[in-house]
Amino acid sequence: MGIWAWIQPVDRIWKVVSDIEKGTLHVYNEKNELILDQKGMTKEEVSFIEDNFLQVVATNLNADKMSPPQITEVKVERPVREFNYMYS
Repeated sequence: MGIWAWIQPVDRIWKVVSDIEKGTLHVYNEKNELILDQKGMTKEEVSFIEDNFLQVVATNLNADKMSPPQITEVKVERPVREFNYMYS
């Protein structure tokens, strides 16, 4: 189950509750009223909505289920400047 905070352009925050296992998507407005109830979706459809829509426009509030970003290697290289005879 995923809980998302979807910020609207008119300074409102909608709550989106998605459940891949049940195939449901519920959208609540700022008054906690249900404004969209989508049922009977496949796992792939809900996962597609989460990956391609909600991750772009919303913030996932289930931080404990999210994996932290993986940093494998950080390599800092300073640029090597060429010797210029004009400035010597």
